[in-house]
Amino acid sequence: MYEFISNVLGTDDKNCKIKFQTLEFDTTNGSTVYNSLTRARSTLENNTVAVAIGSQIDVFTSIDYVITQQVHLVTSSEQGMESAERVIPIMPDPESLSMAVGKTIKALDWKKVAFLAQDDFSPVHELGKEDIFVWPIMLPDRIASSDDLELQHTLINLREAQMEKFILHSMNKSVVKTVIQADFREIVDGLNEMATLYGFQLLNPSKIPKKAMESFNGTMSRLDIGIMVDVVGILRHYLNKFVQNCSKEVTEDRFISASDFKKQLTLEKLTYNGALGDYVWVQYNENNGGNVRNRYQIPIYRYVDTLDNIGESIFSRDGINTRTFATSGKKLDVEVFKGKNFSVLAKQDEPFVMYRDGKYVGFCVDVLKELSKELNFNFFITELPKEIVLENRDKSEWDLIINELKQGNASIAIGAMAVKADREEQISFSYTIISSSVSMLQKRTPDTRHYFQFLWPFSTWLWLTIVAFFALVGLSLFFMSKYDKTQQESDQRFDLKESMWYSLSVLLQGSTEYSPQTTSMRTIVAFFWFCTLVINAAYTANLAAFLTLQQIDNRITTVDALARQTSFKYGIINNTDLMDFFAKSRDEPYERMWVFMKLQELESLLPNRTVALQQVASGQFALLDDGVINDYLAQWNCETESIEQNFGYKHFSMGFPKGAPYRDDINRALLALKEKGKLDDLRAKWWSSSENCTADDRSNTKVKSSSELDLTNMLGVFIILIASAILSIAWEAGEVIFKFYENTKKDKHQEKVNENSTDVDKGTFIRREIYEADLGIA
Repeated sequence: MYEFISNVLGTDDKNCKIKFQTLEFDTTNGSTVYNSLTRARSTLENNTVAVAIGSQIDVFTSIDYVITQQVHLVTSSEQGMESAERVIPIMPDPESLSMAVGKTIKALDWKKVAFLAQDDFSPVHELGKEDIFVWPIMLPDRIASSDDLELQHTLINLREAQMEKFILHSMNKSVVKTVIQADFREIVDGLNEMATLYGFQLLNPSKIPKKAMESFNGTMSRLDIGIMVDVVGILRHYLNKFVQNCSKEVTEDRFISASDFKKQLTLEKLTYNGALGDYVWVQYNENNGGNVRNRYQIPIYRYVDTLDNIGESIFSRDGINTRTFATSGKKLDVEVFKGKNFSVLAKQDEPFVMYRDGKYVGFCVDVLKELSKELNFNFFITELPKEIVLENRDKSEWDLIINELKQGNASIAIGAMAVKADREEQISFSYTIISSSVSMLQKRTPDTRHYFQFLWPFSTWLWLTIVAFFALVGLSLFFMSKYDKTQQESDQRFDLKESMWYSLSVLLQGSTEYSPQTTSMRTIVAFFWFCTLVINAAYTANLAAFLTLQQIDNRITTVDALARQTSFKYGIINNTDLMDFFAKSRDEPYERMWVFMKLQELESLLPNRTVALQQVASGQFALLDDGVINDYLAQWNCETESIEQNFGYKHFSMGFPKGAPYRDDINRALLALKEKGKLDDLRAKWWSSSENCTADDRSNTKVKSSSELDLTNMLGVFIILIASAILSIAWEAGEVIFKFYENTKKDKHQEKVNENSTDVDKGTFIRREIYEADLGIA
């Protein structure tokens, strides 16, 4: 069974293998027992045998007699605690479980209980310490069914005890199931409805591989399967730590010895997270060298009509702490928080947490400030020391922060912290402060403003041909009109000006007072009308089609469109949750996109967002990232835009250590902030583009969401209209000025002529006087 589970779990680590050896034990007679012990000891004296496991391994008596070097993984709670530092228990120790039962009953505020068990009554003593009255009742050693006579007799004794609450203490699933299936009306006198059930759940079934569950289902309990899976998982975990990287091909075989395995146990603070929670062992007693598990949690469930998680028991070095989740109607206890200082561990992620001008700012920081006002507490923000980050380069920064929370080195963790199932097993989360899905960040399509788009339906050569055609018809009418005798005595003369005007009127489907009279002129005009009809129809159809195409969004805006092409590059930030999503996804198109990105790893798996923005700015790259982050980047980089996608939904929260007593009050304060609209205001503050990008920046794209035309499409028409009006006015003004100038010039010339004629008359008169004087007449 162990070997089968190892093959199921070890498909990815082909270079790290676990070799299992079987130890046989023959109890036929003393000689066979001795031979079995001898063979076992000779096998276990080999230092390359690292660990001894198995539910029946205790038949080889004392660990120091046969199992002389190996770490002994105890997989059964009935084996007890052996006084040796090499004994590592998988199950929680009975003493800790007994204390958890006592703490849980006290938290539920039960004053008087009946205690049902087959043989283990150790929690009774702990219940007595909590001042809880206990009525012990022993269950039958063997319970065949819920109709078992001995069981029914026991239930009658329970009824006579008049206990409304009772504890069923057993690690045997079939016993628990059989007693629960018994008639509850025989347990609680007068109760006509289903009783409320509470219980611990040691096992997380989701951690058991489906193949292992299907293979052993029916032959052994889920708890036993989970224990076996965890044992193999622990061995693989430490083997991987010893080899350092099982995914790389090794040049030579290396064996982890018993001594090396013991060293690995002491090197790691957090060993392994399995079906039974976290596995961390500490010395139980310095005198006897025994070990116990600690730093793990057991959830407490309640069942009425549905199964609800109502609390948890936290097992730590300092003892057992049980807490139940408070009801939503409880008022905020502000006085409890007064003067309290919270150590906040932050990871910088824009705009969640940023360090600017010597202080921390951001959305999460503002949320903390609002919470501190509600609950009257203080906080100080720190980041992970650089030496811790450098020492653990193979781990993500969030994993290190979670480890710090688990060790109690911080009270709250903030940043772009997404709620994930594996994180939920290690720490507690607040209510969601902001949600998001994946978005695509790419460069905006530049807006090339063309005011003369109405000219685009025809090519330049076609427009020139139409102009030439218009001029040709006008000139033809002009020359042919010279031979039209009807115009010699008519006011409607087709001179050059009127011929051109008539040709233009026909082309624009206008009207004119003039009309050709000759057959030849009418023939030209008729065919010109026909050609004009075709030209106008073609222009109208092409213009409508062109303007319609302008509204079609040809950009790549979805992951499906990205996956169907290879010319437009795309990528993600390396070592992020989104990269894990693509790497593990087996759905289309995400699996195909991951193959594409892996083939171009240097271009697609980017080290940070600064490099990603540079790629996006090139115009041929799209960045896939969390929507809230891409929206913020687009806010501060106006030439980019964030396009939301319908996958990869995330809920961002604050993190707390497991069992943090202040979590419920902070959650209620968060609900109060949501009701007041404070969280919406803070989101608008950090994700608003009004202060950074103008409206023109945001609308600077040729793709429009609506189908109507705007001023840009038709502005060229109005430009031509205004230009023609100005030209006409200028022409008319020029004519007026020219006529005025000509008239002025004529007037001056006339005045000069008049002046010259007057001078001639005067000279004649003077000469006549002189002449007459000479004659003696004057």
